[in-house]
Amino acid sequence: MLDSTKIENGVRASQQIDDIDLKILDILNRDSSTPFVEIAKRIGVSDATIHIRVRRMIAAGIINKFTISVDNDLLGYDHTAFMGINIFPGSADQIASDLLKIEEVLEMHEMHGKFDILLKIRAKDLDQMREIVANKICKIPHILESELMAVLKTKKEEQMISLYSDIEYKNMLSLK
Repeated sequence: MLDSTKIENGVRASQQIDDIDLKILDILNRDSSTPFVEIAKRIGVSDATIHIRVRRMIAAGIINKFTISVDNDLLGYDHTAFMGINIFPGSADQIASDLLKIEEVLEMHEMHGKFDILLKIRAKDLDQMREIVANKICKIPHILESELMAVLKTKKEEQMISLYSDIEYKNMLSLK
């Protein structure tokens, strides 16, 4: 579900999302280069409506950026790993700041459980993976322990969930 924490005039950004916004987001999620005129035709509204709504979702923080999806394997970055890290209490902000500077770290999540931080890392080969882990990540002060988990094969890798179920749910509620 869209549950943005950004609050404007006492209303959550997710509460400002309607069926048209969900459809716009779903189309842009599949291909962010889809022209607004094409989106307007598919949804059945004017292209000006699409422009206004996209600008509003950008301002609300719902849309962060428009980007591309690439095949990392074809680019030579075919080694993926997740790394769990445990840190010295009270050092999360500094460690996070240091980790954000490492380009090969694609994702960083603070956790509650076996690890304090979970990273997703990409590298061209095992030598580069070792360089990233041993000479960039593990040299950061206040890291107590880490565990590297190599990815053998990726079956699915998405940046956003499909909003189709949200659209269906809103339609179902409107029928009641």
